[in-house]
Amino acid sequence: MDITTSYGIVGIVHRLGRLSDWLTAGPLRRSIRNRTSGVTWPSMPGAFVVGDRNGSVAVCTLTSNKLMAPLAMLPGVAIAGRVYTANLGIEKVIANVTENPAIRFLVLCGRESPFFKVGQSLKSLGLNGITPESHIVGAQGHLPQLNNLQPSRIEHFRRQVEVIDCIGETGLGRLDTVVQELTARNPGRFGEAAPLLDQTGSMEAAGEFKILHPGGHREPLAYDPNGFFVISLDRKVSEIRVHHYLPDNTPAHIMSGRNAEAILLGLLRHGLISQMSHAGYLGSELTKAETALRLNLKYEQDQPLLS
Repeated sequence: MDITTSYGIVGIVHRLGRLSDWLTAGPLRRSIRNRTSGVTWPSMPGAFVVGDRNGSVAVCTLTSNKLMAPLAMLPGVAIAGRVYTANLGIEKVIANVTENPAIRFLVLCGRESPFFKVGQSLKSLGLNGITPESHIVGAQGHLPQLNNLQPSRIEHFRRQVEVIDCIGETGLGRLDTVVQELTARNPGRFGEAAPLLDQTGSMEAAGEFKILHPGGHREPLAYDPNGFFVISLDRKVSEIRVHHYLPDNTPAHIMSGRNAEAILLGLLRHGLISQMSHAGYLGSELTKAETALRLNLKYEQDQPLLS
């Protein structure tokens, strides 16, 4: 297995293993939205908490996950969400904001990503717009391309909201003051809302996704010449434990840790996995094990999680 394939698999596991979204924003987001059933906004899925949908302030907490819930509870805040990337992430911000004409301000706060520089990219978008090739003018982060939205929606966003730079600020008291000041000078609703986008997560791209169906066949583990793995939990030290056996059942290696991604990276780094299907299986099982460890669930390899 080449290094590109290996890290592609790790990337999938990385996204699956973002338990903090489920533990913090997810339940809150669902409970708030359930209390206001029948309303489809926001249409784009993501890591966010909905507050007062008639509020004039949206908050982007950049990479600071823990700021979302308390900021969404502030009077005047319509939505607070986290954004990691300067392309698909910003596109979701634009889509959800433009679908709600009550939002007139976008506050940028929390820790900036030194790689994607989402906050700096959003500031640049507000000031400069995009090139004919959909590149954010003046953005300094990695791949600040907005290829999946029509230029008219991006311009709608730029006219609708004022971007407020509080990048790096994590103090709730200071951010509360900023929100109050913005709410006090709310200019009112911004005309008509932009059309809702497809709730499956599709954007307005010129191309279309080809539909693929899940499923397939995983080769028997006996076919992996590098051996097989037994995953368990050591509750005394709160760790995931992985025992590696050679194909003839000879004990070979042991690895322990608390993070599924780190363990999978270690197994790949040591060249202990030779099949893509085996790596995918291990990623899934390790994520289950980490979930069980965090939520105090019963874990047994190849079995559903139990409370």
